[in-house]
Amino acid sequence: MNYSISAKKNAYIFIIIVGILNTIIAFLMYSYFKQSLTESLYKKNIEIAKLEFTKTEKEIIKKINHYKLILQHIKDSTHFNKLLLDNTNLSNKNLLIHDFETFTQTNKNIFQFRYLDEQGFEKIRIDKVEGKTIITKELQNKSDRYYFKKTKLLKNNQYYISDFDLNVENKKIEIPFKPTIRVSTPIYINEIFKGIVIINYNADELINYITDQRIFNVYYMDSKENFLLHPDKNKCWSTQLNTNFKVKDEIKNIDTLLKNKFEDRNHIYYINKVSITDNDFFIIYSIKKQFYERELRELKNKIVIIFFIIFLVTLPIVVIGSYLQTFQMKILETLIDSLPFPIVLKDNKGNFILLNKSLARLYGHSSKESLLGENSYKFYKKNLPYSDKQIDLEVLSKKKIKFEDSFTLPNDKKLYFDTRLIKISFLGLLKKDFILGIAIDITELKQLNKDLEKKVQEEVTNRLLMEEKLSKKLKQAQVGNLIDNIILQWEYPLNLISLSVQSLEIDSETNNITADKLTKNLDIIKENTNYIYNTAEDFKIFLSTEKGVELFNVNKTIIIIERILKNRFLKDNISIEKNIDKTINIKGQKSEFAQVILNIINNSLDEFELSNKKFDEKKISIEILQKKDFCNIKIKDTAGGIDSKYLNKIFENNFTLKEKDSSGMGLSISKDIILKEFKGEIKVYNEKLGVVTEINLPYKQII
Repeated sequence: MNYSISAKKNAYIFIIIVGILNTIIAFLMYSYFKQSLTESLYKKNIEIAKLEFTKTEKEIIKKINHYKLILQHIKDSTHFNKLLLDNTNLSNKNLLIHDFETFTQTNKNIFQFRYLDEQGFEKIRIDKVEGKTIITKELQNKSDRYYFKKTKLLKNNQYYISDFDLNVENKKIEIPFKPTIRVSTPIYINEIFKGIVIINYNADELINYITDQRIFNVYYMDSKENFLLHPDKNKCWSTQLNTNFKVKDEIKNIDTLLKNKFEDRNHIYYINKVSITDNDFFIIYSIKKQFYERELRELKNKIVIIFFIIFLVTLPIVVIGSYLQTFQMKILETLIDSLPFPIVLKDNKGNFILLNKSLARLYGHSSKESLLGENSYKFYKKNLPYSDKQIDLEVLSKKKIKFEDSFTLPNDKKLYFDTRLIKISFLGLLKKDFILGIAIDITELKQLNKDLEKKVQEEVTNRLLMEEKLSKKLKQAQVGNLIDNIILQWEYPLNLISLSVQSLEIDSETNNITADKLTKNLDIIKENTNYIYNTAEDFKIFLSTEKGVELFNVNKTIIIIERILKNRFLKDNISIEKNIDKTINIKGQKSEFAQVILNIINNSLDEFELSNKKFDEKKISIEILQKKDFCNIKIKDTAGGIDSKYLNKIFENNFTLKEKDSSGMGLSISKDIILKEFKGEIKVYNEKLGVVTEINLPYKQII
């Protein structure tokens, strides 16, 4: 493989990938910062919006208050009061008309100033047309107009402020449009309604002031949620012109915005309610596009600069990285070739993509390059590794498999491989699957396993023989111990039988035998013979080789053990104390249970016999009681106890504290019997005067 060409190819590929990734990152950064910019601009201008809302509202109030003062001045004028008292006096009327005309002329935004009587008839009307005041002669009845009706309902010195609307003359909207606010107040004499005075105020100047915002676009929304004012003049005065440009169509979240006027989730609009005119209206601001676009251009420039910086920084790293990767590939290839077991990479059609020298040698090729691109399935008949198509199909479906494979060399040597095949999907996007195979040579391991199995089998056989010998030795020791007890038990009755026989022989030789002597000696012989027979039956329990499970009474078993050991107790002057629940029956192997109890008591008797200590009292206590869910057996002695350092070893094989010959298996065997045969537990511990051996048998063993 030409690694120099490969490095260049990899570098080009990486540069393209990095370019694509950087573009994606730049786009994501732009999208994120664009949103952040929108939010930042919105929050930054909240306080400015609040200030502008306040200034606008103050300006509207200031203008309206100015016209309120004019109306109040007219109402309080002498000319107006005289006219109200005598409306037939033309001189008074002319003077009042002059006052109306003066105010209209001197206030450029008043385009109509009128006095309407209590019936709604215009008595005085001054119009301003192209800057000139005109005393209108064609007076009309305005009793049906909303401003007359609403003003009529007010008390003295109260004022009616109309909504923003367009001026209407003869029931038609006046063209060109005159945005109008009407300010009016009722007239009373002695609490009797005498009409209204009203000013029609051209709000163009006020609107220009309101909409002249450097940062914001300005919208007015009326109580019907139509546009009063809009940056697009075609959408202004929507209600009166019946165009019905609904605010909801443009500002989708207007309802939410009305509740949270400075918390637009889209970070576009601010809203403020104005409660000055007849109906509430709303002023809405949005940041002008040029301010937003200016910030956006700056953001784009920064992102582009960052993109090029990242690309320029990444470029040498990518180039160096490509050559380093190629170098690493060379190292990896060398490493794979040095491995003694065959490794392969195939495509999903079975063609060799990568392999090492070990596999090439198995296939009989001197060079691995000669196998690259070859189809592995054509070697199937030679039974070579990685040549089975069915196995490849299985790994492609299961993703990975493991199996043991074998191959026979031309010299008839058989090789064994622990083979693992793994499916690899390139990025999971191009649906290009590959199969990676690693076959570890386990030929030596197989041979070692065979040798090990043979050695294990031999060791198990030897162990079983040793255990059998040990078991026989233990049985012999137990039998010997029982025989010692038999001899000790039968020694006295056999002596009595022997003496009785000798007495009969002497009396027979001397002809001194009588019926009474004969009967007495025969009774002695009979009684002791029966005793020997009964104890022989007891010994059968311990000498029995049968392992059957039976139900036996614990108290009766203890009585048998007591009879067997009776002479040992008498010989060494050892007392026995019992507290046994006679109703307890145990299900299990009676002989093994008896063996455990006998072994424990024998250990205590041995300690009394072999110890050089002097005992105040020689006593063995046996307590067998039924607890909540188990049978509790405690065997205590007063033989002085066991050194605490040996307590943890007491149940170990071959451990003994006895001075005479002993296998050290007694308590170990006893523990095995209790644990395995009776599923119970056994423990040994010291009390004040000696040792306590405690056995607990589970409830299911108690009947």
